[in-house]
Amino acid sequence: MLRAKGSAVTAMAKDITILVLGGYGDTGQVFCRYLLQETPAKIIVAGRRLAKAEALVEQLQQAFPPERIAARHTDAADVESLRQSFQDIDLVLVAATTTQWAKQIAEAALEAQIDYLDIYFQQDVYAVLAELQPQIQAAGRCFITQAGFHPGLPAAYMRQGAQYFDQYDQAIIAFAMQTQIEDFASVLEIVDTVADYQPEFWHNGAWKTGTYEDAIPVNYGNRFGVRSSMPLTMVEIKPLPEQLGLQEAGVFTAGFNWFVDYLVFPLITLSNAIKKGVFRQVWAKLFIFGLNTFSSQQEGVVFLLKATGKKAGKHYTVEIFSDHDDVYEFTVVPVIACLHQYLNDDIRQPGLWMMGHLVDPDKLIADMQAMGIQTQTFINDVS
Repeated sequence: MLRAKGSAVTAMAKDITILVLGGYGDTGQVFCRYLLQETPAKIIVAGRRLAKAEALVEQLQQAFPPERIAARHTDAADVESLRQSFQDIDLVLVAATTTQWAKQIAEAALEAQIDYLDIYFQQDVYAVLAELQPQIQAAGRCFITQAGFHPGLPAAYMRQGAQYFDQYDQAIIAFAMQTQIEDFASVLEIVDTVADYQPEFWHNGAWKTGTYEDAIPVNYGNRFGVRSSMPLTMVEIKPLPEQLGLQEAGVFTAGFNWFVDYLVFPLITLSNAIKKGVFRQVWAKLFIFGLNTFSSQQEGVVFLLKATGKKAGKHYTVEIFSDHDDVYEFTVVPVIACLHQYLNDDIRQPGLWMMGHLVDPDKLIADMQAMGIQTQTFINDVS
């Protein structure tokens, strides 16, 4: 639920305009509402289907000042459409499943001299955008990528854990989520991620390529209980083990349900081994069916850091435990908290940044709590 007006943003210009690309999608709609609730920014709901954008704008104008909201046709696949759409805005927030056009969108943002933020969870997007780093730096623009909660929060929570130790030994991120999904485009991206599953985690001071056999049990509390959780590759955490002096680090995620985990995912992996991309749409439909048919009714998300290390010669464990009832809101709220820091000029600086590296973790987590993310920190002396 959105909180009352009066957010952490107090010192920013009120004439900033944010274009939300994919603003009428499941996640985009949540972004639009939070931006209107939590910032004084004007927003433009943008996407290929103008009628859908206009319908959402009409709905939002019943709850917020109409002059703050507009609709715009924007086709990420069309360079000229991007150029026209980016003419009178300050920031493009990419909430659409447009990873194949990520570089094109970023180049259009550079040409229009605007800032950029995306919530792509595909890990290869960063390398694509990194090719533009010199131009981004030279233009003095702030580009933020890998925002959201996965990616987005893993690096931020690992960095947050460092303050509790003189010697930081282990930092494990784990998350479990459950929701109904109908967005076919986003499911296609999940299918692609499963097909290319080659996880890495930091073990005994070196990177190790993982498999399903490297799953670990994680206690997700009352919401999900103890769940077997598989390793994931997250580009945002790659530099952190050496920076923080860790011996063990990684990101792990619980599965969805028996049908998806033990039937759909192995079939995707097998078919991809035979021919990359084969039956992609079939697997997406089967994934949606399995997720919405066989999953429990307990929706929500749990995200946590389990850390160990030493402080003043004593051994401690630290757990930062966050949960929320709605997966879409849990994706959006960290980004809004990041934007609070950006709009206050705390983190707005030239270059290409991953959200988890750029934000102040203390401020981020406090702001997330203020927006309804339940977070607890448990510290135990195990000397």
